[in-house]
Amino acid sequence: MLKQLLTAGLLLASGAVLAQPESPCITNELERDSVTATLALEIGKCHLAAATSGPDSLPALEYAHSWFLQAQALGAADAQRQLETTHARLQLATEAQ
Repeated sequence: MLKQLLTAGLLLASGAVLAQPESPCITNELERDSVTATLALEIGKCHLAAATSGPDSLPALEYAHSWFLQAQALGAADAQRQLETTHARLQLATEAQ
């Protein structure tokens, strides 16, 4: 419970660093000890949801991919599916450029 509260506080404190001005997703690196598989997965999902269609989506998709890789390394069960989705969208965004 204490680790969850500390993680939530860290999320609030880190929320000021944004990938894009309109994105509420965390983009900065957090202390390795404070990142859990669930946290990395949720941050990745935030970036994936923030990615619009078109070439402007590339930065958010790259952040999502990075966070999903971290979630996978930490053992998140859903990370592989999210990586596949993000990879497909990255390819489309790259082709649109």
